[in-house]
Amino acid sequence: MITEEEKQEIIDKAVEKALLVLPETVGTMMMEQAALNKINAKFYSDYPEFAKRKDIVATVIEKIDSKNPGADYKDILKKAVPEIRKQLDIVNNLDTGTMPQIDGII
Repeated sequence: MITEEEKQEIIDKAVEKALLVLPETVGTMMMEQAALNKINAKFYSDYPEFAKRKDIVATVIEKIDSKNPGADYKDILKKAVPEIRKQLDIVNNLDTGTMPQIDGII
C-alpha cells in the first residue's frame, strides 16, 4: 500500500505531464483551425453564391460529414456542392408571397 505522500507525488507528476503537453496540443488545434479556415475561404471564393445561405451549406456539409466519418474535409466539400445547389434551387423556387386560403383558419 502506498502512503499519502507517495500518492500525492504520483498525482503531481501526472498533472505536470498533462500541463507540459497542453501547449503542443493547443498549437496543433490552432494550426488545424487555421487550415480549415483557409479551406472554407477558398470554398466560398469558388462558390460565392453559397455565401448568402451558409445555413444551408452547413446543414448539407454536416449531413455528408456524418455519412462519411473520417473523410478528408476537402472531399466532403466536393461531395456537398451538388447537394447544396439542389437545396438552394428548392429554396429559391419556393413561393412565399401567397398563402393558400384554408376554410376555418384565420
